[in-house]
Amino acid sequence: MLRSNGTSKSKSLLNYPTLGIIGCGNIGGRQAANFLACGYPVYIYDVNPDSMTGLQSQGARIAHSSAEVAAYSEIIFTALPTPADVVKAVLSGEQSLSQGLRRGSIYVDLTTNSPETILRLHQTMEQLGVEMLDAPFNDCPIGAQSEGGMGLAIMASGSKATFERVRHILQLMADRVIYCGEITFATQCKLIHNAVNAIAVQAVSEGITLGLAQGIPLQTVWDVLRWGSFGQSPGDIHGLPHYWFSRRCDDISKHPAFTVKLLHKDLRIALAMASKENICVNHLSLAVKDYEEAERRSWSDYATTKVRCLQEERAGVIAKATVPVISNSNQVQPQSIPTTEIDGTIKQGKKGRSFAFTVLFTVLATSLFQLGLYWLFLRHHLS
Repeated sequence: MLRSNGTSKSKSLLNYPTLGIIGCGNIGGRQAANFLACGYPVYIYDVNPDSMTGLQSQGARIAHSSAEVAAYSEIIFTALPTPADVVKAVLSGEQSLSQGLRRGSIYVDLTTNSPETILRLHQTMEQLGVEMLDAPFNDCPIGAQSEGGMGLAIMASGSKATFERVRHILQLMADRVIYCGEITFATQCKLIHNAVNAIAVQAVSEGITLGLAQGIPLQTVWDVLRWGSFGQSPGDIHGLPHYWFSRRCDDISKHPAFTVKLLHKDLRIALAMASKENICVNHLSLAVKDYEEAERRSWSDYATTKVRCLQEERAGVIAKATVPVISNSNQVQPQSIPTTEIDGTIKQGKKGRSFAFTVLFTVLATSLFQLGLYWLFLRHHLS
């Protein structure tokens, strides 16, 4: 009934849990190969037989249906294109996953799904005595390669106890494993991530086309965006804890380096450039309107982050928390970063010490240089 080879049989002797993957495309196929390389016995199924051929040669055991994968696996993943594909594979299709699941097994959906579908799946799993996590995946496009070569981040939500049971497996799948909370939270976080990314893509597109319309070389515009503050911290994401989450932006006495009125000025000039060339820049126009509203509220001398309060009002929430500042994604995860607060500025302890040593060295070098000049001056006059 199942086709396998000697390699996968020998790996089962490692006493690892048996894994099942339904959907062997970009994510599912790579993760199946990854699990096999790590020594896990893996059952796979895909509606396209050709997508399973290469994995079989690596040791995967090929099943003939989703139900068959479930019958032989302790932890089952679905990695499918759409919510409709997941419903068919898990609930409504012929020989669906739910028909073969064993009580006590764990089901993890890697699909970027809809919250409504996740809740429907979760309800069915509870009835079957099966634990479930939704765990959408952040893949690695060109220009954003993962450190481990598999994925940038995997977000998981559901029972914390279930998450802890499979954490070691999730850690094989991506550089970062983020536990998001109750069921559907991970799916919602992935959708938010993609929405923010799509908006940023449109904003970057507006900026590049505006530069080209002014006759600025493409290479130059690209270099400015990627090496400036935006490219180093897109959307100020790494600096959000300093001005926004800490609510520093609400205190005008903090003397911000970059104010609402200054950025509003810059945005107006950029919008005028676009208007002169008759270029439609919808996102820039909306940003200018927010800064106009901020100035009407007498926020001119506050930090530019203050404008985010308008969005907080629209959403009826407040972003307030103590979160350490990080400078880039290559650093360790936030909970392990020691921070100190110096004159109201949150800095990493190690960087703060490095900065202090640099200042001390500069002062000493300057003093020695001045003494040298003074000695030369005296020698010249005495001679």
